[in-house]
Amino acid sequence: MALVVVAEDNLDHQRVIAEVVRRLGHDVFVVDDGEQALEAVHRRGPALLIADVDMPRLNGLDLCAAVRNETPVVLITAFLLPGDPRLTASGAVGVVGKPFSVPALSEALRGHLTALRPPPDWRAMFDAVLDCLDTGVIAFDAGGRMLLVNRAMREALGLGESGTPLSAVGRQVGVRQADGSPLPEECWPVTVALRGEHVDQVGLLANDPQGRVLCYTVNARPVRDANGEIVAAVSAAHDVTDRHRTQQYEECKNKVLEALAADPDSPGTGDRILAAIGTTMGWTYLRLWLVDEVTDLLRPAAEYAAAGEHPPPLPSSFARGQGLAGQCWKSGELIWVPDILAPGAPVLPQIVQNAAYRSAGAVPVRSGDRVIGAITFCSRTRQDPDPALGVLLTAIAAVTGTFLEHRRAEILSRHLAAATDEYMALAGHELRTPLTSIGSYIDLIAETPDDAPFGEVRELFEVVHRNSARLRELIDKLLDVAALESGHIPLAAEPVDLAEVVREAMRAAPADRGIAVETARLDPVSVPGDRERLRQVVDALLSNAIKFSPPGSAVTVSLADQELTAVLTVADTGAGIPAAEQAKLFRRLHRGGNARHTGIPGSGLGLALCRVVVERHRGTIALTSHESTGTIVTVRLPQ
Repeated sequence: MALVVVAEDNLDHQRVIAEVVRRLGHDVFVVDDGEQALEAVHRRGPALLIADVDMPRLNGLDLCAAVRNETPVVLITAFLLPGDPRLTASGAVGVVGKPFSVPALSEALRGHLTALRPPPDWRAMFDAVLDCLDTGVIAFDAGGRMLLVNRAMREALGLGESGTPLSAVGRQVGVRQADGSPLPEECWPVTVALRGEHVDQVGLLANDPQGRVLCYTVNARPVRDANGEIVAAVSAAHDVTDRHRTQQYEECKNKVLEALAADPDSPGTGDRILAAIGTTMGWTYLRLWLVDEVTDLLRPAAEYAAAGEHPPPLPSSFARGQGLAGQCWKSGELIWVPDILAPGAPVLPQIVQNAAYRSAGAVPVRSGDRVIGAITFCSRTRQDPDPALGVLLTAIAAVTGTFLEHRRAEILSRHLAAATDEYMALAGHELRTPLTSIGSYIDLIAETPDDAPFGEVRELFEVVHRNSARLRELIDKLLDVAALESGHIPLAAEPVDLAEVVREAMRAAPADRGIAVETARLDPVSVPGDRERLRQVVDALLSNAIKFSPPGSAVTVSLADQELTAVLTVADTGAGIPAAEQAKLFRRLHRGGNARHTGIPGSGLGLALCRVVVERHRGTIALTSHESTGTIVTVRLPQ
């Protein structure tokens, strides 16, 4: 339905024309002369003007010329005949001559009126404009009730119907400052605008219905009535989440590089890397898992927990394919778990039940083509897969893996250089000592008169014999260790009852100075390997413990079955080993100062042989010692 203005000074004709327009389904506004018609056009904006040519105060031709760029005109004329050039030049869209009949007038006007469209519904147009905007728009009345929200804001934050209180909207979306800190309601942009102030370019964070964090730049303005009173406030929020994430990822990369550069040799480097990721990404918990080559399990190597955060109840290790870390290790691919509560999520049940986390993920740590570990992360907010973040995490994990391998290689290189120098010095010392005795006593024998009785030189021969035997034993052990290290001596690979090996070694241990050999624990454990070589290890550890124990003390042996690993410990209560010497004890020919200077016999090859045999069985051997409590040697072997 459109509005039509009828300008006709003849009242009878005026009524007929108005009735025809009404019957055609449109509204009519009637005036008596040209000036009234011009005013009606300006004030009412009709869709069509029907005007008589011959009217007082302003004729139809002049009226048509005045409004034809604003409103289409149909002229009614008895003064000029249809076809008159002045009618054609007027710009009218149609001409109806008088006299006319109602059917003829209806037919003449129908075509023009059918083409008319009703004036726009400005409210509908306003709503359409708002819904076309990518920027979120929301308005509240002076009482803090939501008046309107456009499509962008409604879909992003899940806002509902009009009338919701401002405080409820704020709680629903979790309004806070750009750094994540709380923002009081009196500081919200709309609240500030309701006080009459303007707000420009304020950074805010909010949560969508899935718990994802969105970043906005917000403007707000008060709305005043004709008297200047504030009746509402409107706020526009521009989504800058992508830009914020790009900056966040760049900051994360820089902090990781700073952590790597700060102190590369520090054992806390892994913790610093995880802290750099966690603090910049807002993740509450991260853990670095590395493959334990002895057990072929993932074990924790570094950890980060946000302030006040309790670590989740994770197991001490993961097998390949077990849990999030194990699956990442097995697949070698980045894993995202946007919702750990979703059915089939690869997260351990105890994590779901005991930790208030929403999302989790894992990224493999590589060294070349090998996966040597995984970094797992947990977040209290939803973390959907993000290709850019995936690339960043993969790069960080790769750098971490390269760094760990490089640091390991550097440490091994330094140890090798130091061990080589020390080995040359020790080998020279251990070989020269018996050779000196042999050579000097042979010289004494050579200088003895030919007619001297043999009894006078027997002791000299015994010294030569004793040192020759020591030299031969030393060389044999050196060759044995070297051959084992190089792999030239093959080892058997059959099931070995390690508990029985320990029992046999304990029975054969020398009873010396009243030292007792006791068992704290002896689990039935079987390991694959070479029985004779493993017996050598147990014998050597027991022999060392007994040698360094004080009279009347005890040596304690324990064998435990722990997570597919056999753990053997031999503990004594001797004088212990200085901390500076402990790292060197597994090197060939190295003997502690307390052994060299107190006359305790030995070759310095027992622990070196133990280390080589254990490593050939894919195990580890470690020593802890305190000068006040004694020494504990721990051997871990895979089952």
